[in-house]
Parts: sequence; C-alpha cells; structure tokens
Amino acid sequence: MREHRKLTLLLNLLLAGTTKFLPDRRRNFWACVQFGAEPEFKWVQEWYSADLGQLVANQLSPPTGEKLEELEPDRYYKEVGHDGRGLRVPGDLDELICRYQNLPPTLQAKFDRATYWLSMASRQWEDSMSASYASLVSSAEALTTEESSKHSVYCEQCMEKRSHDVPGATEKFRAFFEKYTPDPGLKERRSKMYALRSKILHGSDLIQLDQGRAFGWDPPWWNEREMTTELWTLMRIAARN
Repeated sequence: MREHRKLTLLLNLLLAGTTKFLPDRRRNFWACVQFGAEPEFKWVQEWYSADLGQLVANQLSPPTGEKLEELEPDRYYKEVGHDGRGLRVPGDLDELICRYQNLPPTLQAKFDRATYWLSMASRQWEDSMSASYASLVSSAEALTTEESSKHSVYCEQCMEKRSHDVPGATEKFRAFFEKYTPDPGLKERRSKMYALRSKILHGSDLIQLDQGRAFGWDPPWWNEREMTTELWTLMRIAARN
C-alpha cells in the first residue's frame, strides 16, 4: 500500500491530471445528499468503499484491451488536458518510472518528499492558496542538492558575530530552477517567488485571495495568480528533468 501511494504521487507528476487518494485522517463536512424541492443535508464523512478486487498480486496482470496512445513528451505536456479524449501517456513514461525506481534510497526519499508536497499543493488549493503556494516551494526545496556551509560574520548593527549560510535558501531555490528549467535568466522573478513564500511561512503576509481582496482585475492579485501558475509549471518541468 505504501508503494502504491508513492507511485500514485509519481504519476501525478508524470501524467496530466491528478489522482487524489483518500487521506488517512478522514474529513467530515456538511453535504447536500438529496436535491429537489426539499433538499436533505447530512453530516458526512469523506470516504468510500468499493470492490476493488485483489489489492496485492504476486504476478503482473495480463495486458487487456488496446495499448494506451503514446505521444512525444514535449507534445504531451503541451497538448494533453481536459479535452474529452481518452488517457494518453508520454512516450518516455516507462523510462522515467524505471529511473525513479533505480534511484538510491536517499535520493528516492527526497523525490518522494517532493511529490508529496506537489500533491499537498493540489489538495490545499481549495482551502488556502497561500498554503498551496508554500507547498510548491517546499517541493522544490526537497530536490535542492547543494548543501550550505555555515560560517560566522560580524554584524555591525548587532555588534556581534552571526551564523551565515552560503549559499542561502533563496540562492539554492534560484539555482535549482536555473539548472533544471528553461529561461535561466529570470533570477529576479525566482527571488520574488521565494520572498512570497517566506512572507507566508513567517506570518507576515497572505496571498490576496485568502484575504478576500481578489475581486475584479486588481493588479496585485493577478500578479500573485500568475506567479503561482508559473511556479506550478516550473516545478513540474524541473522535477521531471
């Protein structure tokens, strides 16, 4: 079951669309269970039960039906979406899954953390855009490879020595995208992305949508929305690369 969950998170990265498996801690909420002249409301639990067949098998299932359509990866990630057509896959899907399974345990654990935070970003979108955005940045931070070195510097304002990391968190975030995504020259844009994350997690700001201020074509709100959409795209490209 644990391996199934990890592969589901991996496929959420490699395929268009998202599969949301039921969480271990079940949520409860009010729901309208009957529509019509007299709607009926009940306090329900987010859960389902179904005959899913054999959960664990010792042998591979025999192939059934037609083979899934494969597309060139570049074409797949540009074209496939909610277009009403059947499931299609990128041509390198098997290769990418095998590469993931052959990663050393420490690197696979890092990748699992990245896909977890990507999944959380999707789950949190309906409740908090700020939390969703912070999860996207956490996904990138899970995959940063460069370790920081600590040394002391003298702060003239504090009049004492302070610990200093080189490279810092912002620089590692920028370096990750410069290495694994196109347009490496957008250094200032990456800095703004990380600065917004820091404000959210340190409690000094929220995305405007979470403040009830995103009405009409308000420029600050629209810029945050574009930044979030851009980070989603960049994170998926970088993680696959």
